[in-house]
Order: sequence, then C-alpha cells, then structure tokens
Amino acid sequence: MNAKTPLETLQKENAELRWQLDEANDAIEAIRTGQVDALVLQSEKGSQLYTLKSADQTYRVFIEKMKEGAVTLNKDGLILYSNSSFAAIVKSPLSRVIGTSFGKFVDHDNCTFFNSLFKKSWEIENKAEIYLNDNKKRKIPTLISLTVIEIDDGTALSIIVTDLTHQKETERQLKLKNDELLLAQSSLEQLNNELEYRVQERTTELSLSREHFKFLADNLPVIVYTAKPGGEIDYFNKKWYVYTGMTIKESLEQQWQKVLHKDDYDRVLKSWTNSIKTGCDFNIECRFLRASDNLWRWHVSTALPFKNSEGKITAWFGIAIDIEDQKLALIQKDEFISMASHELKTPVTIIKAFSHVLNLSVDKDKNPRAVDYVNRMEKQINKLNDLITDLLDASKVNEGMIIFEKAIFDFNELVVEIIHEVQITSDTHKIELQLSKTCKVFGDRNRLSQVINNLISNAIKYSPDANNIIVTTQVRNDVLQFCVEDFGIGIPTEQHSKLFNRFFRASEVKSNTFPGLGLGLYISNEIVKRHAGSLTFKSEKGKGSEFCMKLPVYKD
Repeated sequence: MNAKTPLETLQKENAELRWQLDEANDAIEAIRTGQVDALVLQSEKGSQLYTLKSADQTYRVFIEKMKEGAVTLNKDGLILYSNSSFAAIVKSPLSRVIGTSFGKFVDHDNCTFFNSLFKKSWEIENKAEIYLNDNKKRKIPTLISLTVIEIDDGTALSIIVTDLTHQKETERQLKLKNDELLLAQSSLEQLNNELEYRVQERTTELSLSREHFKFLADNLPVIVYTAKPGGEIDYFNKKWYVYTGMTIKESLEQQWQKVLHKDDYDRVLKSWTNSIKTGCDFNIECRFLRASDNLWRWHVSTALPFKNSEGKITAWFGIAIDIEDQKLALIQKDEFISMASHELKTPVTIIKAFSHVLNLSVDKDKNPRAVDYVNRMEKQINKLNDLITDLLDASKVNEGMIIFEKAIFDFNELVVEIIHEVQITSDTHKIELQLSKTCKVFGDRNRLSQVINNLISNAIKYSPDANNIIVTTQVRNDVLQFCVEDFGIGIPTEQHSKLFNRFFRASEVKSNTFPGLGLGLYISNEIVKRHAGSLTFKSEKGKGSEFCMKLPVYKD
C-alpha cells in the first residue's frame, strides 16, 4: 500500500475489512451452532454449495459439545466444519480452520501416510495415530478416526481427533519409571547375587573356621565346651566324651550334670546362672567323675562371654582343667610348710632367747660394736619369727584350724595403741590419724590387731618415696570402716583379682626390694571374713592404694 494514501481511504478500507471479518465470524458461528444449512466455498473450480441435512444439525450440536476435536472434510480435504475443540487442539481460531485444507495441520513427516489414509477412508472406516502441528509448528500426538457421512449434495469425511498429549506424556513418564524400575531391579539382582556370593563365601569361611576350632579343641589336653547366650551347652570336645564316657546325645541334652558331684551341683548352677544373667566371667572349682577309674577329680572350670560389635553376648567359650594332682601337691606343700614351721619355731625361739642373754651380757660402753651386732641379729631373728608365724597362720587358716578368742573391746583404743607402736619404729612416714566417734566390736583383739598392723606396715613398705599415710575410722549404718591410704607404687589393675591369694605378691620392677612371702593379705582377709566382715581396696598404679576393713558394730 502506498504510504501517501489519504487517511480517509485507509479508514474506509479498514472498516471494510473489519465488516468482512465480523461477517465471516458470524457465518462460522451460525454453521457451528446449526443456524444455517448450507455453505458456499470459493475454490479454484469456482463456487461450490454444501448443505447439511436437518438431522445433521442435531449431530452438529452434539459434536460441538465433545471434548475431542471434530471436522468434516470434502473430497479435496477442505474443512467444511470444525468444532471448537479441534481449534483448541491446533491452537488456531475457527475462522482460520474452516475452509482450510486439513493437510495443512498434518505434520510434514506424516503427510504421505495421511494422504494414503484419507483416500482409503472414503471406502472404509480407518483409525490411526498421527502428529498434527499447532500454529507454532509444535507436534501434537493425536488419534484420528475417519468415517464417511452423507450430506445433501453427496458425502463428506468426518474425522474425530483425540489429543494424546497427556496420554503420551503419561506413557513417557511410565516408560521412564519402568526403565528406572528395570535398572533398580537389575541393580538389586546384582546386589542380591553379590550378597548370595558373600553369604556363601562367609558360610564357607565359618564352616572352615568351625572345623579349625573343632580340630584345635579336640587336640587340647583339657575339656573344651561352648554354650548359647542363654547358657545351654551346645558343644563339647573329644576330651569330654573320653573323660566322662558320656554320649553326644546325653551331653547336649544337658545330662552332663550326672557326672558333676552332687555336693558341687547347687554351687556350680548358682554361679553359672549368675554369669549368664550378668555377663561376668564364670570361674569355679568342682568335681567331675572320671569314667576310666570311676573317681571324682577336681577341675577348675572357666568360661568367657563372646560379644559382638554391639556388646551383645552371642556365645560362651569355656574350658575345664583337671587340677586334682595340683590340689594333692598343694596339700602336701601345706603339710610340709606346717611341719617345717613347727620345727623351725623351737630353734628360733631358743636363738632369740640366747641373743637376748647375749645383749644383756655385752658391756655397752666398752664394746659398742658388739652391741650393734647383737641388735642387728635380734632384728633379723624377729623377722624370721614373723615369717614363721605367717606360715603357721596360713596353714591354720587353710585347714580351718585357726582359733579365735573373741571379746568386746573398744576399736579406736586398739587403733591408737597399734599406731603408737608402729610410729616409734618408723621414722620415714608420719601416720595421720582421723578417728570418728568410738565404738565397740566383738572379736579377737589380737587377730584384728594383726590385720591392722599388716595394713599399716604394707602402706609404709610400699610407699618408699612418700612421707605419710592416712588412717581413718568411721561408722555408718552399724558398720565400722577402718581404712589405710598410702601414696606409693600402687597395684596394676590386671593383678587386683589375685591380691588375696596365698603367696601372691604384686609383680613390679622393684618387687624384689620388698621383703615378704605374700601371706599377709591372705591371712588378714581370712581373719576379717571369720569376723563377718570384708576387706576391700582401691588402687591405681603409680598413685597409691587404699585398703578398707569393714566390721559389724557391737550393740549392747
């Protein structure tokens, strides 16, 4: 258009075009709603008249209300009618749809297929999936159904168009999910195969490990057994069956009690039940019947809990060692010690008496060296006498022959008396005394003084680099507690359980510098137990120890 066209001409042309557009829209709306029965279309062949039967008006109203797209084509593929749903599918106004070739909306890749389908559909109904294009040339997946219908001037082709966009998207999502599922299934199958392989490998290892364990256990010279977490025995080694003569069935049916001495049964059962309940180590001495000679023999049985990474007990592993010969040897040793102590007691007493006479006969002013020698001799005689006394007491305690002469006495008075005597002979340590209110106890005053003396002497002896010890007494809930605290070498934790054993001495680098037989605490513990009391201790290596004796307070 020429830029110099007068404004009035442009306005008239614009008004004419708007009128034509409005008229076209009115015509399309009338056709769509069934208000007209005929339509004239201009084509290369000239004007052509199309009419609809009156019955088709109802059909047309029904089609308009469908969600699917619906169009009617003539033989040339021109759209005679379209509902609004089809226009929405291709995103074009109705005015640009009606009168347009349907092939215009078919995707380029589907044109040949559609043309073939279009020709066949005049003969027979067809259905197919094709891609249409919207006004921006975007592909729209659709399902088209082609059916011939009759109009006044002949026939037309009706196409119902179903938008498959959401369906295809759903299918795509399902395919993605299915692919993910297949991938996960494949990974799971691979993981399962790996797990089965590891389980099989682990089973083989466990089986081999168990065979190794059985081989080792069957060749040990002691009885070996295992138990479930609840305490049921589930394995004995070959030594058990040879020793007891029992069968596997009898043993695993918990009939092993038949070869346990009846006097030991309740004690063993109580200790075993307590270990299962608390998870503590099981350790006890008991007698089993040996099948070869039908004799009861002493054994020490020990079992330890096996725990998993979470600390839960999964099994018990135990051994039983025949100690009958050791016990007989110990009895013979005790008899020898008792006999030797008695035999040594008399000559030592005589030597002590002669040393005392010698000490009195030496002129202290004229021969001081002789006096010094005599004093040293008496000191060593006293040490020897103390050792012999300890050996005799240990023998008496072990045989249950120790005699107590019990009476009521003031405990604090006894403590003060002993500390006074010890302090006179000890110039390296100061004994700090912290006494509570006085109380009375019922017991053997001499034997309890032996315990007090032993605890204080040990505190001084085993704290060579310190210069003091602390002695305290206190009364709580009718129980008297006497404690001795030192700041010496202390006792290693792994030796705590053996401290009250006969002849046990804490092993230290400097242990050979501390004299003694390792009987003092054993005797003291037995004396305290015979007084219905207890002897306990707390100790840390390098920091010192605290020993406490508890006794019942005597009530008037």
